[in-house]
Amino acid sequence: MCLNSLTSRTEGNDNEPTEFQIDDTYSVPGVGTAISGTCLRGIITLNDNLLLGPDAVDHFLPVAMKSIHRKRMNVKHVRAGQTASFALKKIKRSQMRKGMESSSLLGV
Repeated sequence: MCLNSLTSRTEGNDNEPTEFQIDDTYSVPGVGTAISGTCLRGIITLNDNLLLGPDAVDHFLPVAMKSIHRKRMNVKHVRAGQTASFALKKIKRSQMRKGMESSSLLGV
């Protein structure tokens, strides 16, 4: 692999409000509900409180990130452009679906 062919990480989206696109939902034994997807904007940090939605009636639910994993490794944060999985506090898998978003609580 040639390192000079790798693209550099863009810095521009880190300071924007958080937006995470959910690609899949899981139920992990001993952990609970988990989601995976791509961070489109901002930075998501462990224990951040975000809004998850929209649900069937266009509402967003507040959720906290219990743990963050990238490529099966525990990490403390995720930046724009990175994929990750999150274990969520106090939310059931039935409350989520593919295509939902998590976004920052700013402006609420």
